[in-house]
Amino acid sequence: MTSRFPAPWRIAEIPNGFAVDDATGRQLGVFYGRADPNTAGHTGFLTIEEARQIALDFAKLPELLKWTSALSEVAKATPQQPPSRMPASGAERKTARQLSRLRANLVLHPKID
Repeated sequence: MTSRFPAPWRIAEIPNGFAVDDATGRQLGVFYGRADPNTAGHTGFLTIEEARQIALDFAKLPELLKWTSALSEVAKATPQQPPSRMPASGAERKTARQLSRLRANLVLHPKID
């Protein structure tokens, strides 16, 4: 399946901010900031560092979505129980416990195309 906005997403510095482009060069987002933190704070704008950090986080979205998609596949899988006559090793007990916690904390969202 091809993505509408193919990865990797890149950050480009522009005057007074940062832009995020996809692999084809399409601009996906622009984040502006002020160089002077005092001016930014008084006017309600981001500082240039805040704009840079938000652009970095935004550019990581394809990786994050791929990672969370893999986690949801793990959560759907049923954990394999060791045979009852053989005691489970510590690592197996820990993995099963982590998987049950992951299932409890996982919120599934419908896929939007």
